[in-house]
Amino acid sequence: MESSKDKAERLARTIVADFFLYNQDKIDMGLQNDDFFERLKDEIDDSIAFYREHVGGKLELLWDTLFNKLMQREAQLIEES
Repeated sequence: MESSKDKAERLARTIVADFFLYNQDKIDMGLQNDDFFERLKDEIDDSIAFYREHVGGKLELLWDTLFNKLMQREAQLIEES
C-alpha cells in the first residue's frame, strides 16, 4: 500500500512534468530573462491549487520537485549557450 507521502511525491513529480511539458518555452525565457515567477505566475498558481486540492496545504514536496527541475533546466541552458 502506498503511503500518503509517496502519493504526494508522485503527484508533485507529475505536476512538475506537466508544467514543463506545456510551458517549456516560457520556462526557458523566464530563466534566461530572470523573470520566471512573474512570467509563469498563473501556471504556478494553477499547479499549487491542483496540488493543494489533492494533497493538502503543505507545499514542500511540490516546491522541492519544481526547484530541482528548474536547476537542471537552467544548467542545460547554460551549457547550450
